[in-house]
Amino acid sequence: MNLLLIIPLLLLISACSSWPKLRTIEIQTVEVERVIPTVNRPRPINMNDIKFYVVTIDTFEEFKIRFEKDNGQFLFYAISVRDYETLALNMAEIKRYIEQQKQIIIYYEKAVTPKPKEEPKKENE
Repeated sequence: MNLLLIIPLLLLISACSSWPKLRTIEIQTVEVERVIPTVNRPRPINMNDIKFYVVTIDTFEEFKIRFEKDNGQFLFYAISVRDYETLALNMAEIKRYIEQQKQIIIYYEKAVTPKPKEEPKKENE
């Protein structure tokens, strides 16, 4: 019974000196450059041609006959000169928006591409 009391008492008195020494941990901060893959740009827009017909009261009958011969059914959409100008302004606005988005994409692509590492210059050269 005395032996069972002596063993824990010896461990408490020795204060874990029989264990191997603890290692010191060295903490280092290392800068890691992020690598985000960039994707290919989309294929450019391939737009189809559109035919515009200019029809006046004088050329309406001739246009109607030619149009029915070429397209079958006589149906067309009319747009005023003012609305045509508005359409052109809207297309210019779409183009501006796309160009600005393109510049933003180029900015972020440059920001995430890895920078080439510079080699140290030799003094002899």
